[in-house]
Amino acid sequence: MGKLTTYNILYRTVEDCTHPWKVALAVALGSLTYGYSISILGNTLGKPIFYVYMKLDTTGPGAGHATAIIAWWNCILYAGGFFGCASTFWFATRSGRRMPIAVGAAFAALGSALQAGSVNPEMMIVARAILGIGVGFLLSGVPLYQAEIAPPSSRGLVVGLHASLIGYGTAVASWIGVAFFHVDGQTGWRVPLALQTVFPLTLFLLVWFLPESPRWLYMNGRGEEAEKVLIRLHRNQKDPNNEFARKEMYIIKAQIDHELSHRLTLAVALKTPSMRKRFILGWATMSCTQASGLIVVLTYQAVIYGSLGFSPFMIGILASIWCICNGTGNFIGGTGVDYFGRVRLIICGLASCMVTLVLLCVLTKKYAGTTNRGGNIAAAVLTFLLIIFYTVGVEAAAFVYTSELFPGEWRALGVSTSITAVFFWGCIFTAVASPAFANIGPLYYIVFISCSTLMIFVAGFFFPETKGFTLEQIAAVFGDDVVDMQGRVEHGQDFVKEHEDLEHVELGQISSETVTNIEKSQSV
Repeated sequence: MGKLTTYNILYRTVEDCTHPWKVALAVALGSLTYGYSISILGNTLGKPIFYVYMKLDTTGPGAGHATAIIAWWNCILYAGGFFGCASTFWFATRSGRRMPIAVGAAFAALGSALQAGSVNPEMMIVARAILGIGVGFLLSGVPLYQAEIAPPSSRGLVVGLHASLIGYGTAVASWIGVAFFHVDGQTGWRVPLALQTVFPLTLFLLVWFLPESPRWLYMNGRGEEAEKVLIRLHRNQKDPNNEFARKEMYIIKAQIDHELSHRLTLAVALKTPSMRKRFILGWATMSCTQASGLIVVLTYQAVIYGSLGFSPFMIGILASIWCICNGTGNFIGGTGVDYFGRVRLIICGLASCMVTLVLLCVLTKKYAGTTNRGGNIAAAVLTFLLIIFYTVGVEAAAFVYTSELFPGEWRALGVSTSITAVFFWGCIFTAVASPAFANIGPLYYIVFISCSTLMIFVAGFFFPETKGFTLEQIAAVFGDDVVDMQGRVEHGQDFVKEHEDLEHVELGQISSETVTNIEKSQSV
């Protein structure tokens, strides 16, 4: 079998699987919405006229109240996101994988509109809560859908689009902030907030034209439709008879039938070590994304760069370039995850983030507020290294890994539960960030240095690799039975041992005769 190089991954995805790319990019408008939503408030907070309109005093006796309101605005988005994310599984299980994306887009559009029209801090809080519910649905619903439509050999790159578009969403928000930097009056902050509605509205209209997940269709008794959708998604000019899609559909049918024949209630399932491990690993993996401290750097970039002596306009430029690195790094990470593996990238990314945070803490503590140009520039450069290490090594790999861990019946619940960690930790870290920066300054980074160090050891000792397997075959990694290439039920450890030296499991090992015979036996 030929080496699975980065070039081959890109070629196979773009040339052979064009349709999954188009579909994945379409739903990634939800990812773009999330990125824009978590970033745009930072630009708004850089507008003095905004504080005047909201009657917030940032320097006088009312500074404490203003700080508390800003913390509320940041925290409530993540609180709403936690609720939306936790609700994703119900819609995704009952109504299909597209439904939580549609629901999330509707909430996000409504919240964005209310945010742009806010007339006081309280209305802004309500708008941010509704917006948070929407982006919570989107943050978990998009990778769930992408994972279930992606070809097995390029699933990392397809799901990695989710993380990449989150990054580019923050970039769009930042550059819009730069464009409106010199615009006075309410227009300078209301228009950037209003433009946010464009992405979720477009997604809401578009999602109904996209195919439903073939895996959800089969689990809900629509097998013939599922196969047609899968063929449509994975059709290939070099495969006129759709042998690849038929073989993949065989694996999906066989494994789902096997799992459904041993169906357990959630309470019983969580008592089994393999299922319990999946849920713990999912939550731990998404906690890794917050352990890096990236969300605090993103939310409080203006404060961080301002303390280093940069002008407000230069702060906007730096933040915008930083966000472009965010999207580009995630695209590279999504490509690399199919080549280097999920766990290896996460460990290397966390280690790099930890070292960078140590240096950033030291330099910021020493040079912030001084006229030492070299020290301030070095600290700013470290924030760019942090985003590169995080996106290339952690974020894309974490979303890909989490979307793979769970069997079909529990995938929606598992993914949505795991991604609540983003909002849980994001709410806590951003809520305390403002008073923390005010009282202990860069020493706040020590929290993330400690968290990153802990998660490096957790990932190194407890995270199994999932690269190269189809979603159905990943059960073998956790020791569960899987249906092998010849239709036999095989113990997970034996299956993994057979394929541990392969870059990815070849569907070609399933003979066409095997597929045909099993399809006939299932139809009898």
